[in-house]
Amino acid sequence: MAGRFRTAFRDTFRIAHTLTLEVLGAFFLALAFLGGADTVRQYQAYTADVDSGAWRVVLALAFTLLTLGFGIQSFWKARRIRK
Repeated sequence: MAGRFRTAFRDTFRIAHTLTLEVLGAFFLALAFLGGADTVRQYQAYTADVDSGAWRVVLALAFTLLTLGFGIQSFWKARRIRK
């Protein structure tokens, strides 16, 4: 009897963990999309007025790449758990 509960809870936990990773992955990819849009906007502001500072473009690009990496990694982990 305990074996059945253990199996059922293990499967439930695995499904919940996979779902959580996929939701977080989608959230991070959405943030990466917004960061990419801001990177383009900051780059346009930088090319129009060089005094606006290149650090804003670099910071927006770093944010975009970091959140994109987290989003991809989250989906990758979810896929490994599903197998």
